[in-house]
Amino acid sequence: KQWYQRRVRGAQSLMVEEDVFQNKVLDGFTLEQMTNINLLSREVMKLENKHRDMLDTQGSVFVPREKFEETRRLLLKKEEVKESRTDTMQQLYKHVPVLKHMLEGLQNADNAPSSFAEIEQLAREAVDNVNGSGPLYVEVYDDEDPAKEKEAEQKIAYIEQLDEFLREEDYKTAAIHAASSPGGFLRTMTTLEEFRTVSNEDDTVVPSPLFTYCATLMATVPQHEPAPEDQSYECVAVALSEGRMDNIAQWIANKYLTLSRRTADLLLCSCQCRGRCDCESGTLAIAVYRDIADYTMTVHSLARQGALYRAIHFAKSHELGDPTLMDLLGKLPSVDLAALLILEEGFHIGEVLECLLVNHNDSVFIGLLKLLDDNNDLREVLVADGSHERVQWSDFIELCLSLGEDGIAEEIQAFSISHEAIASAAASLDQPDENIEE
Repeated sequence: KQWYQRRVRGAQSLMVEEDVFQNKVLDGFTLEQMTNINLLSREVMKLENKHRDMLDTQGSVFVPREKFEETRRLLLKKEEVKESRTDTMQQLYKHVPVLKHMLEGLQNADNAPSSFAEIEQLAREAVDNVNGSGPLYVEVYDDEDPAKEKEAEQKIAYIEQLDEFLREEDYKTAAIHAASSPGGFLRTMTTLEEFRTVSNEDDTVVPSPLFTYCATLMATVPQHEPAPEDQSYECVAVALSEGRMDNIAQWIANKYLTLSRRTADLLLCSCQCRGRCDCESGTLAIAVYRDIADYTMTVHSLARQGALYRAIHFAKSHELGDPTLMDLLGKLPSVDLAALLILEEGFHIGEVLECLLVNHNDSVFIGLLKLLDDNNDLREVLVADGSHERVQWSDFIELCLSLGEDGIAEEIQAFSISHEAIASAAASLDQPDENIEE
């Protein structure tokens, strides 16, 4: 111990003020630590490791000068090739607008050019239009960009990971992985079809892998964008096949779907109601029709649900006109709708009966007449009728007789005779009397 202390004192005596100014003293180290060979060796190793990590992080690579010069020459040569290729593409691209303008000129011409001179004139006009449209800009994709190359490698690795999840039948993780892909590059119909293939191969999984992906795709819409029209339709179709109306209602309410007439028709066709519709599918179809501004089908769907007053009011508020309501009566005939059109909306009974007769709705035809007769409204609506002259009242009378409604047939016949007499008298009054001088 005494020997060690003498060594320390001897070392301290050697540390003069000049050594301190020359930074020979290590900051944070005591004199004992600076004279400990093992400790200093360990510190040197730590510093070397930190230096190596720093170089790896910065990506610095030290190469011999000869190799550096060779690499530099190759890079310069590639830059020259790239510039030459860009110039060539610019030159080629200049011809595209010319051909486009020339094609538009040929399409807009009243008559096809019959001579080479006419074609040449169109070509010259196309060139003049292009030259006067300002500079042309071409975006050239740099396939040697390291950033894009790295991005492509990441996408490939991401796709391989998805395939691995599917092989392991971890469908939920695979759905999350695909729906959460960077930039949404896997949120495509191709991915959806891949999950459909998996579902077809194993139909014992409940819920199906396809529905799992569709539900996940919708759940991640807030982080991306609403699904395109084709994917929206497929998601609704999958949910319908698995009876998940609650999911569809949520997707529509949250505006996760890109709605279309095709999707609305799918919901309407899935309705299994006989007669009056009171199912959720019909209600959702109405919501979609209204969202895409298909007001005619909105009226049609409301009438299927028995909401006749709402259907008529909706048609009037959106200015659809009487032909739309008459078309509705032909497609969805009912005594209530026909009576509403006559008694509430002022439709002529002759035109309503003609619409029912043309569409072979005999039961609604006679039911309407009986309802009006029982309520003592038949004579009043007949007198107020102003239908066009093409209405064949004789056909109405014949149908009533064939169905055993003789009283209604007599009422219509009496109206028809008086109507013809009045029309004949009006026609005679319109004819000038030859015995009366001007």
